[in-house]
Amino acid sequence: MTKDVFLKVFQDIQKNVNIEEGEYGLIIVLAAIARFPNEPMKKIAHESNLPVPICVAIRNEFINKNLCKRGKVGSYLTKEGEKILASLGVFNQNLECTSCDEQGKLIPLEKYKKELDTLSKFCELRGEPDTRIDQSFATPATSLSRVLLMGHHYDLFRRNYAFIGDSDLTSIALTLFTHSDAKVTVFDVDKRLEEIINSANKELNKNIRFIEHDLLKPVPHEFQDNFDCVITDPPYTREGCSLFLSRGIELLSSNRLAVIYLSFPFKNPKEQLGVQKDLHNMNCYISNVYPRFNRYVGAQKIGGVSAFYRLVAVPPLSPIISGIFEGSIYTGDKSPSVRFYECQNCKKVLEVGYDRKYSTIEQLKEIGCPSCNQKKFVKKSEQKIE
Repeated sequence: MTKDVFLKVFQDIQKNVNIEEGEYGLIIVLAAIARFPNEPMKKIAHESNLPVPICVAIRNEFINKNLCKRGKVGSYLTKEGEKILASLGVFNQNLECTSCDEQGKLIPLEKYKKELDTLSKFCELRGEPDTRIDQSFATPATSLSRVLLMGHHYDLFRRNYAFIGDSDLTSIALTLFTHSDAKVTVFDVDKRLEEIINSANKELNKNIRFIEHDLLKPVPHEFQDNFDCVITDPPYTREGCSLFLSRGIELLSSNRLAVIYLSFPFKNPKEQLGVQKDLHNMNCYISNVYPRFNRYVGAQKIGGVSAFYRLVAVPPLSPIISGIFEGSIYTGDKSPSVRFYECQNCKKVLEVGYDRKYSTIEQLKEIGCPSCNQKKFVKKSEQKIE
């Protein structure tokens, strides 16, 4: 049987059960049964976020199609069911922590050392982050953990993934765990990433597509309404978050539920509430949040960590920012400051930041101290510009 025939099976079942989640909701139920064989239907309902009677009805449809069978307590997949599921995705592992009553997640990075080593090799090619655009690099372990957590939420069975910015190279990690025909597209203004992604495509036999694009502008029309999963790690301001999410929503399919994975630090209560209001106005809700999940190299403005959100986008979707955005979205523009760095060799103090000769510490390190050419500095203080 071909993949199209497999999908036709789900379309036929959907005609009978008619759940709002569509065929993808049926795939989640099948994957949950595979993940938790012989568990009560209450567990499957918990995993799929569907009522128990609906799960029972779906399970009965699966039995009629010879995709699963009843066990003494729950159900389990038949060979045919396993074959169909394998054709749709290659990762289906439960990551619930067994020590904290399902309040946290156990990320088994030790099982994926090969994948982590592969990703780390490409991450080393990124050079210095451009802090002027709030760019900071997540650790390779974080990028890999994001993908594994997506798999925990059954989101590696999707087919069209869009990255709104990807300096963390999570797209490369994603292709190590998705089916070979899944489409992955990266939209980013940093052209340095294109060379790295092209190198990964060649070495790993992947097909990540890189689109050089300034997200202050709307995404090209040809890409709109084409994706079912968006991943983004936007600038650290409310405006930056809302802009990147708006661009992501432009990409999502307008006629079915989709998901967005958002990496964003916790803000002060007023700004945090503002972000949540923006999500509400775009018809998105937070289904899961993992505080301090993302770890970064540097990124002291956010303490080196941020939260990882799973958002559900419910049609009709409505980006709150459309057209060209002319406002400020970066921390340095919203709250400009000057930082004072001391050369560790000659003790000369240099100013770095807004409207100064050196706009970032990375730029100063690259050029070196104007007095002695050494490239090691210590931050002494910071002053906000009113």
